[in-house]
Amino acid sequence: GAPLDVTILGVGAGTSPLSSELFARGYRDLTNVDNCEAVVDAQRRRYPMLRWLVADVRSLPFDDQSFDVVLDKGCLDTMFCCVDPEAQVNSYVGEVRRVARSRFVTFSCHDAETVRRSLRDPSWAVATVDLPNPRWPAIDVETFQLALCEPAATRDALATLLQGAVARLGRLDDAAPVLLPTRLSHLERRASGRRHSDLIATQLGYDDDDGDGDGDGDGAGEI
Repeated sequence: GAPLDVTILGVGAGTSPLSSELFARGYRDLTNVDNCEAVVDAQRRRYPMLRWLVADVRSLPFDDQSFDVVLDKGCLDTMFCCVDPEAQVNSYVGEVRRVARSRFVTFSCHDAETVRRSLRDPSWAVATVDLPNPRWPAIDVETFQLALCEPAATRDALATLLQGAVARLGRLDDAAPVLLPTRLSHLERRASGRRHSDLIATQLGYDDDDGDGDGDGDGAGEI
């Protein structure tokens, strides 16, 4: 996996606990943005050990190459729902390319060709792999796309990297080399909201009894 000291930006983070799970795995430099102030306020209370900002992903308030990794779980899909989706996707991907120093990872419910076409940029390579949806058919999307973009890389090299990552997440089916839902089935059981944050805090000895969101218990907060 990536070194624990990488800087990570979660775009269109919404109410997902994904970044808190990364925190639990040892990643500490985590910034999350969403354009909904109410969502950001709720997430600040729910996961006070993380950094949350209200921002438009098509106009990010960061300098060029500010983050080692940009992580997207569904934000690209949201751009397809906007008026003039092609222009919105291009604007979003352009901003991601600007602020990402080395890697962009996205999960999408669109097909592989649509994802690759949307992420196509002459300055980076793109590879995708299928991930089965553990909630299918209750949710009518049979597979997701996991896409990886990197500059100074080849598509074959990225594809190999993706397959290796998938193999580490769960066993591969010999007949269909995609991740089986055994590892992903925790999505059906996972604690959410404040209970999830409290569980992580307890496991890591994180102290936020003062409720200021910085984890040091002094009540002073953090900018």
